[in-house]
Amino acid sequence: MFPRLRTWSLAAAAFVCATSAAVPAAAQEPQADIRQELAALKAEIQQLRGEVTALRASAVPQPPAAPAPAEQPAAPAAAPQASLDVLHAQVAELAQTKVESTSKMPVKIFGTVHANVFANSATANWLDNPNLVAAPPADGHLGTFSATLRQTRIGLTMDGPTVGGARASAVVAMDFFGGIPGFQTGQVMGLPRLLVAYARLDGDHTAVEIGQDHMILAPRDPTSLAAFAFPALFRSGNLYLRTPQARVEQALGTQRVRVSAGIVAPIGGDLAIEDYRFVPPALSGERSQRPGVQAHLGFSSGEADAKRLAGAGVSGHYGWERRGGDLAESWAAALDFLIRVDRIGIAGEAFVGDNIDAFGGALGLDARAAGGWAELQLFPGSPVSFNLGGGVDQVTDDERAMLVRRLNRTAYGNMIFALTPEIDASFEYRWLGTSPGTGDERRNHHFDWVLAYKF
Repeated sequence: MFPRLRTWSLAAAAFVCATSAAVPAAAQEPQADIRQELAALKAEIQQLRGEVTALRASAVPQPPAAPAPAEQPAAPAAAPQASLDVLHAQVAELAQTKVESTSKMPVKIFGTVHANVFANSATANWLDNPNLVAAPPADGHLGTFSATLRQTRIGLTMDGPTVGGARASAVVAMDFFGGIPGFQTGQVMGLPRLLVAYARLDGDHTAVEIGQDHMILAPRDPTSLAAFAFPALFRSGNLYLRTPQARVEQALGTQRVRVSAGIVAPIGGDLAIEDYRFVPPALSGERSQRPGVQAHLGFSSGEADAKRLAGAGVSGHYGWERRGGDLAESWAAALDFLIRVDRIGIAGEAFVGDNIDAFGGALGLDARAAGGWAELQLFPGSPVSFNLGGGVDQVTDDERAMLVRRLNRTAYGNMIFALTPEIDASFEYRWLGTSPGTGDERRNHHFDWVLAYKF
């Protein structure tokens, strides 16, 4: 911009001189006004040049310099180089605060700070998210109260390149629900736990995923902000496990029908030790020397945030466990559904299976069982929603030895407040009833207050 101002000044001066020499004296009077205007223009250009120089000095501090002669245009300052130095400094500062991967692909941090205060009226197996009621303690005193943040979650999502027309992505997430250390105040030192870690390729109709994720069997869960680390109704009709797997998903027709199938790690659910282990032990699933197989066929209509949507699916699992040198079958079949019309919705799941203690079936025991759960969802208006439901899991195997548990029931109700897009609050009441092999049903009333901040 500044060389152009110098060019205009020289051109204007040359034009004035040429005009004075070429035009006769008689014709110079009409040119007087033009010469005055050119002189005014030259003065204005010089004034603008001075203002630009002042702006340079204020934006980038410069050492004092001797003033240039009035007849000569000012020499170009070193402002462009100084501006580049400032820009490089700003880029360096931003580089210290951004998240970056070695592949230079976009990375995003997400998570939830989850704080809950809870109380139990009896002996709950997990104080902050109970799913079974244990026998009373020796001193006969029932009930507990405390608070925790071990359901807090943090993770990364990564968008990768396009591979053969499919978009690559990856997710890694963890929480602090992995137990507590053996220390005097270990209950406030929640240990990290891997939730999911997988990579995906998503095409127009086909997706491939390898890693740890929610298993293919029984993919639907009840609605609960209090049960954030483990889904609600685990061991009361809701089958659940996040497991290493390799799956393929195929959309059929207009994408409303989707088929998922894959193999899953052979987790037998028979790890009974209480101490820390550095390596996974060789249990019944690992000793079977073969993976499990799962599949799901589902139909859906409408978007997840729509006020009218419907979905249903059937799924199955087949695997093996080795006990005493013999292979035992592990199998399950499940049906899930979801319907919402404006302010009312219903959802649920039902299952039957054998040796599915790893998924919470049969109250976590090696036995044949059946159960399920159902939920009523109410959406009276922003920012509050209500959920009411219950589940049951019952052992149906009469051929095996007497079990320590034979029936587990849970009923719950919660209010969830979406205070802002980032902040949710909830109050939940949960009733649990666990029937042992012999004796009366053990009952617990669980109260939970939650504040969650999403980022």
